[in-house]
This record gives sequence, structure tokens and C-alpha cells, in this order.
Amino acid sequence: MKRIFDTEFTKWANSKRRKPLILLGARQVGKTYYIESLKTKLVSSVVKLDFIEDSGALAIFSSGMNRPAELLKKIERHLGIKINLSEDLLFFDEVQQCPEALQALKYFSIELPHLKIVAAGSFLGFMSREKSFPIGYVDFMSMGPMSFTEFVMNYDEDLYTYYEKINPFSEDPIDLFYHQKFLELFRIYLALGGLPEVLKVFLNDYKENFNEALLAARNIQKNLLLGYQADFAKYAGTVNAAHILHVFAAIPIQLSQYFDDSVGKFKFSQVIPQNKGLSKISGPLEWLEKARLVIKTLPSNKAIEPIKSYTKENFFKLYFFDVGLLQASLNIPIEKIIDEELGSYKGYIAENFVAQELFLRSFEPLYSWSEGAAEVEFLIHLGKDIIPLEVKSSSRHLRAKSLESFITRYKPLKAIKLAPLNRGYNKAKNIQTMPIYLAGKI
Repeated sequence: MKRIFDTEFTKWANSKRRKPLILLGARQVGKTYYIESLKTKLVSSVVKLDFIEDSGALAIFSSGMNRPAELLKKIERHLGIKINLSEDLLFFDEVQQCPEALQALKYFSIELPHLKIVAAGSFLGFMSREKSFPIGYVDFMSMGPMSFTEFVMNYDEDLYTYYEKINPFSEDPIDLFYHQKFLELFRIYLALGGLPEVLKVFLNDYKENFNEALLAARNIQKNLLLGYQADFAKYAGTVNAAHILHVFAAIPIQLSQYFDDSVGKFKFSQVIPQNKGLSKISGPLEWLEKARLVIKTLPSNKAIEPIKSYTKENFFKLYFFDVGLLQASLNIPIEKIIDEELGSYKGYIAENFVAQELFLRSFEPLYSWSEGAAEVEFLIHLGKDIIPLEVKSSSRHLRAKSLESFITRYKPLKAIKLAPLNRGYNKAKNIQTMPIYLAGKI
């Protein structure tokens, strides 16, 4: 499957100042599949060591910190191959299982800078403070679920060609034919989300039987949810796995309570039985953040720099990292999502979609605005300017009182309202309406 990530990765691969690359991202977002697909596209061969599946890979590094030349000899003997240092890529998969391999990246960077090396793992965020982590000797990239743009790219090349040329800040309406097509795809994406395995099942079969392809995708989503929950026990370490599960399960339940209103702050009470307050969920929440399974948004009570200074540690919103899994976790019938019936993309689902699209740009916590009784769902930077983004889930109830309040107080360069509407501009209020499916292009 095609990924926009290609551009960033190719730039790294062709750089003369390239260091070993650490690829971060949640489980099942396609890290391993992507690296393995590079054969013949960017490199002659991908030489892979999987530190979970291959016990012999662990033994290669067990004798201590061997130099790269010696390690390569062991790898060649273990795999029965010859590594071409200028044309092949060395891939350490699930490298969090072998801290010695992670530490060896420092010496590969120093002694064999021309060798392309990628290390990937879903739980590397937990190791970033360990001595074995080679800070300063590696490059970093992040991969998340496939965005709406990537879904369109893989769904229909002609539609993608049109979509890619859209300037979100143009004031002219989008051609109605294409606007309606993108709204249809938007509803499908809300149901499926962006996990590659889910999208692959759907895209392979939808032309033959659309409904069966949707149901097959939902079955994959259910299995993935079970897999993530199994990870809690396997990788929780010192954090109580049951507490992680309670926090993970509470997020969709709390989100779904905001059916038409904006999503409110995450409530700590009753998340973990017989425990209250942030202190009891801080460990599980940090675990979920590092595993990239949640997206945190910090409400700021001022829209001035630095925004972070006007947030509070115990006041935040939480979204699922994948909007399709959010709906699967709530058992929302997939047919109702597609048909735009009750529960399709009401407020919290629309917000989760936008949060996911914005998060994929930086993989950093997001910001919203809350001052007095006024709230705006997201704040973003366009250059040096702070721009408010208000999210509307339907074409009804579009009066943007909070957005107008923000404009009156801060006079932003522009204000954006994301809704299932065509593009438009209110010059008197300086509010630009954008179709919600353009959230990732802002």
C-alpha cells in the first residue's frame, strides 16, 4: 500500500548526513510492512533481524558490545547471506527486545555511516531514558495510521490526483461532484480508520461486495483491539496492566458521552475502581501515550505564546489514535456509519478524526482553547500565527459562537470552521469554512 511516508524516508535514505534511523509508531501501523517493501524500490535487499521471532538474533549481540564489522559477520553467518554495504538495508525489527542492538547503532553510525540501518519497535518510547539509547547517533521518524489522504491515494488514483491539487485555503468552492465523492470516502474512512491491515482487507474486496468488505474490516478491527489489550499484560512492565486496560476502555466511553457538544476534559473518577484522581491513572496514561495509542489535547486558557504555559497538567482531553477503532470499540454498526445514520459522525467522532489528522503531522500533544464559557476544539500554528479550528459534525447548528468570541478577543490572521460543507469564506467575520475531509491538508 502506498504511503506519503515515502517522501520523508527517501530523503533520509539519500542524505549524505544519514544516521541509523529509529522508526517509532504504535503496533500495526505498518512499520515492518513498509520497510520490507523497500526491496528493489530503494535498496537491493532488506536484511531483517526480528528480535521477537528469531532467538538467534538475540544471541548475535549477547556477548557484549561487538564492533560493527564483527556483528555483520555474525549476521551473515546466522542468515546465510552476504550483505552489500552500499546497496542493502539492515533492519532491526522489534529492537526494544534487544537493548544491545539498540546501543550498537552508535558504533554503526561512527564506523559504517554509509550503511543504511533502520531499527523499529512499537515500545521504543519506554527505552528513551535508558543508557542503551544512542541519543545523538540516530535519526528519528514516526509512522502512524494511514491518513485520509493516504486512504484516498490507495482507493482511487484519479480522485487522489484531484484531492492532492486542492488548496485548502482557496475561497472557491470545490467542484460539487468531487466534494460529494470525498464526503462519501470520508464516511467510509470514519468507519475503517487508518490501520493498514483493516484498509487492505477492505480495498482488496470492496468492488466485489462492498458490505462484506466492510464487515471483514470490522472483524479485523475487533481482533486488533484484542491484540492491543493483550499487549498491556505483555509489555506493561512496572505499570499495572489492569489499570492500563481501564484507562484505555474509558476513553471511547467518555468520548461518546459528548454526542453533539464539544468533547470535554477527561474525567478521572471511576476510571480505575475504588481510585480517584490523576495520580492513579498517570502511569497507565503515560504508558498509552508512549505506545502511541492515545492522543492528548491540552486546553489552554489563553491563545498567546507560549500556549503550553496556559495549560494544566490535570486538565486534558483524550482521543483514540484511530477513529475506526474508536467506533469498533463502541460497537457502532458499520452500516450506520456509512449511511450517515444516528451515530455516524457526531461531534466526538468528527473531533477524533480531526485530532488524528493533526496528530499525524507532528506526533506531539495538541492544543485547544477554553476561556470562560467559550471553547474552540483545536489551536494550530500557521507560521508564527495561532489559528483556531472549530469542528462541526453536521450541516445543522453551524453557528460558531465560540469561534466568534475567539476572533473578537485575539483577532487571528484567520479562523477555520471544519464541517461537512463545501468551501466558503465569511469576509465580515474572517471565518473560512473548509470541508472536514481537508483537515490533514491545513
